[in-house]
Order: sequence, then C-alpha cells, then structure tokens
Amino acid sequence: MEELPGYEETLTRLAAILAKHFADSRIVGTDIRDSLMQALASYVCYPHSLRAVERIPEEQRITMMKNLLAPYEQRPWAQTNWILVRLWRGCGFGYRYTRLPHLLKTKPEDANLPSLQKPCPSILLQGHMADLLRSDREMAPSFLNSVLNQLNWAFSEFIGMIQEIQQAAERLERNFVDSRQLKVCATCFDLSVSLLRVLEMTVTLAPEIFLDWNRPSSELLLRRLAQLLNQVLNRVTAERNLFDRVVNLRLPGLESVDHYPILVAVTGILVRLLVNKRATEVLLADPCFQLRSIQYLLGQPEAPAPGATPPPSERKHFSLQSYTDYISREELAKVDQMLGHLSEESKQAAASTLPTSEEDLCPICYAHPISALFRPCGHKSCKACINQHLMNNKDCFFCKATITGVDDYEKPASSS
Repeated sequence: MEELPGYEETLTRLAAILAKHFADSRIVGTDIRDSLMQALASYVCYPHSLRAVERIPEEQRITMMKNLLAPYEQRPWAQTNWILVRLWRGCGFGYRYTRLPHLLKTKPEDANLPSLQKPCPSILLQGHMADLLRSDREMAPSFLNSVLNQLNWAFSEFIGMIQEIQQAAERLERNFVDSRQLKVCATCFDLSVSLLRVLEMTVTLAPEIFLDWNRPSSELLLRRLAQLLNQVLNRVTAERNLFDRVVNLRLPGLESVDHYPILVAVTGILVRLLVNKRATEVLLADPCFQLRSIQYLLGQPEAPAPGATPPPSERKHFSLQSYTDYISREELAKVDQMLGHLSEESKQAAASTLPTSEEDLCPICYAHPISALFRPCGHKSCKACINQHLMNNKDCFFCKATITGVDDYEKPASSS
C-alpha cells in the first residue's frame, strides 16, 4: 500500500480529521465519538500512520495533545490513556517489548493487532505534552490528579477482585471462577500498568511538576504519587502474598497479570524521581514505605520474622536481573544505585528522627506530626491529610465547618 500514489498524503489528511474531531464537543453521537477515538488509538500504533499524525500542522498537533491531557473524570478515559502510552512505549524503563516476557510468542493471526505492534514512540508529540504541562499550571495538577485517582481506583478494584478469585480457587469447585470476573480483573490490572506508564512519562518529560514546590499542588502530587507507589509495591512484593498466589494459579483470562509489567512501571518512576533529595525524603516519610519492597526488585528476599521458618531455598524469587533481554545494563545499574541510595538515606532518617508523642501525631493518619491548622475552626492535622481531603471536600474532618484556609502549625515550645 505504501507504493500507491498519494498514500502518505491520504494518511495525513485522515490523521488531521481524527486529531481535529476525536474530542469535538459538537459530535453528540456516542458511537461516532467512540469510533473516532478508537481510530486515533489504532493510528498511533503503526509507524506509517503515526508519522502521518506528526506531519499535520503544529497547531492541530498541540490541540490534539491538549485534548488528550484533559482530566479523566466524567469521560471515557481508557482509550485516551492508551494513546498516551503508545506515544511513550519504547522510551520507558524495560518498556521495549512487543509481548510480555512470560507470555508465548505472538500467533501469526494476531500479528496485525494494534496492541501487538512494535514500539514506535513519538518524541515530537512527547515534546508537545511536556510543553503543555510545564506552561499551563492549571492543566498539570488537574490532569495528574485525575490519573492518580484512576490509578487508586483501578488498583484497589484489582486487589479486591483477586481476593475473591483466591477464595473461589480454594473451594472444591475452583474451575467455576466466573470468566467475566477474570476478564474485568485483568482489565483493572492492565489499566493500573498503563496509568503507571503515563505517570512515568510525565515524571520523565516534566519532573518539575512534582519537584518544583513553587508550583501549585506539586507537593501534594508528589506525596500522593509516593503513597500510591508504596501501596503497589507492598501489595505485589510481600513474600507469599495474595498477588503471588493468584499469579501462580495461571488462570485462563489472567495471562497478563504478572510481576514484570507492574514492577518495571513502578521502577521507571522511582529511578527518575529519586535523583532528587526532596522526592527521596517524601518517599521515606510515607508510613507505607518499606525498604524490602525495593530490595525485592533485585531478587533480595524478605528476611523471615524471628522464630519463623525460612522459605525453601529452591524457591525462585523475582528479580529484574533475570530479564536481560528486556532491561539494559544501564537500567539495572540505576536500580542498584537507587537501592544503595535508599538504604543509606533510610538509615540516616531513622537515626535523626526524634520520637513523637501520641498527642503530637496527626489524628487522621497517626503517621505524621501535626503540621496544619485549619481556618476558622482551629482543628489540626498533618499537611498530607488535609491537602488530600481538600481535593474533594471543603468541610473540616471534625466539626464539618467550611475550611477557608490552612496555616502552618508548629507546636509551641514548652515553658520551663
């Protein structure tokens, strides 16, 4: 087809139509809007059609990316996220694969599926995304909060479903696990991975959105991101945990659920963030942080509890080092440096942390010292809790008064 007269011009014209109208508010037919979105999602999967998108006028490209970066709430967002992931795939940590390492080779009849095309990232469109997020200080927090919200939802749904699947698999009638439930479970897992990749993309292209605390919402975004990363790591890396047990069942319909895709996505975010001292401090300050989750990435098993029986030595542990066909030496070296850095920083943090009395701890999370004073009611919490609460609710935790402002709080020095 590439040799047909006018082939590239036709591709470019169609690309311009899709870029202009996939988010056109004048199109009210749901089926038509979905078809346009799916067509654009397929378009960016193939090198020839992706290059056609890159050839449309710059103004149209920027408008298209701006529409893709609209908040995910109250609209079908999975296809939008898929498009962003395809623009990134081939650039992320351990993200150069066509098919996941643990799956069989692609069947000949599946070779032309959009999802199984070789990575063909667009540096040009990534640049537009970075410029938009840097320049529009309202767009960045709005978009990223929506991504974090959807990640929290998708991963929580996934964990809830694998709990049900594990319970069903332990019964005698384990063969009757609902196939629809398995499909939804796998979809939630795949969505979690793709959302993590979009976060990796953002952290790589525009790290200042999380690290420059002079920008509105940057501190909150970084704390929320650290919290979610720690939750994912803890769920996936705990020794003989629920995730392990369900993966080892190898149930039909859960083929994509495995350690590799989700752990390399999390690792890609961490190695980009933790070159920054502030990001390291935030990660270590999160009450869910566990160093052994990072050690797990390089195959270092969790030490058994005192008096517990150690796991069998022949048990094979996950390790990024086992995937040399998918992860480069440079990437592995970054993970090794990150582990050494976190080990040293966590030791220093533990040595310098002063004990906090219970009355000085945040009454919401009991993890951080009280650091925020609400106006006008005068109630208190840590900044992390109140900042996250104010994203969706303006009422005080305790008295339900409308919060008009939050001031820094420091405990008065005790009089001698």
